[in-house]
Amino acid sequence: MKQIVCEMCGNNNLLKQDGMYVCLYCGTKYTVEEAKKLMIEGTVNVQGTVQIDNRSFVEKYLANARRARDKQDWEEVEKYYNLVEQNEPNNIEAVFYSAFGKTKMAMIDKDIFRREQICGVLCRSISVIDDYYDTDKSSENQSLIIQMHCDLMNMYQSDFVFNQKVNAHGIALSNDKNLTYYQFALIANGFIESLENIIKKDNQPVYWRLIFEQERYLITNEGISYEDKALHRERAVYYEEQIKQMNPSFQGNLPPLEGGCYVATCVYGSYDCPPVWTLRRYRDYTLAKTWYGRAFIRTYYAISPTLVRWFGKTKWFRNTWKPRLDRMVKRLNDEGVEDTPYHDRQW
Repeated sequence: MKQIVCEMCGNNNLLKQDGMYVCLYCGTKYTVEEAKKLMIEGTVNVQGTVQIDNRSFVEKYLANARRARDKQDWEEVEKYYNLVEQNEPNNIEAVFYSAFGKTKMAMIDKDIFRREQICGVLCRSISVIDDYYDTDKSSENQSLIIQMHCDLMNMYQSDFVFNQKVNAHGIALSNDKNLTYYQFALIANGFIESLENIIKKDNQPVYWRLIFEQERYLITNEGISYEDKALHRERAVYYEEQIKQMNPSFQGNLPPLEGGCYVATCVYGSYDCPPVWTLRRYRDYTLAKTWYGRAFIRTYYAISPTLVRWFGKTKWFRNTWKPRLDRMVKRLNDEGVEDTPYHDRQW
């Protein structure tokens, strides 16, 4: 007896509906004439081991998936890359983009818990792509990793990614329909970690550059606390040095850290609150006017991020600094320094 096998997914579970044969697995539809051409003998008696070559199917799925990706049809992207992954579980393109497509679709989902769950799938997918990285396909993989990087950067900067304000301790100040900073940072850090692992297998300069670009973008992100920005900048400087060892003429042009009252932000719990507004005004309009004041600011920026990272979550750190800062803020207020909302001055 002959049976119909879908040429798109290889499934033999087709149902006739409205004069068409529909694959119940991938949804592909066939006319009666097309279905006849797909018929194969249902019973095959063989001895030994039979190895089925699904490469032709995989190539079709990949072509459809890439075409959908070019059109930004994320539902189709997830669908076809899933089919690739089922046939080639170690295909890093399919592992990444099946989860990426689902994440893109979830951006406009009002259910924050669903978005977080889907974002977690993408994070876990990114974290294993280095396990499947094949050094024998170095050139092909480089193009693929660069494409992943570009798509992630576009996702970070789109209207539906990360628009949630947080204070210095990562506590949300407002909610909207976009990814939280926590989700955003997980994705970025997962990709950076995978690139670091890939570099151990295939030390290509382009991968160092991609890590650097990821860190550089995190420095300029509006919703990241100042302490986190300082940490990302510190890491970006390290990657910049690694790149310069391979390309001495490389200039990373890292942006300066704007604002930044590290200790005060840690003590008061927010970069935008009256005591910190007072201290920022004092920094910009008093300290920054003299050479020794600017030297103090630079020294403070060099030391305080590390202090906050090491001790900022301890009770004694806040208890030690808060009385001192309270007295200083009161004195400055008495001298006429305002405590109203403030935007940092470039100096």
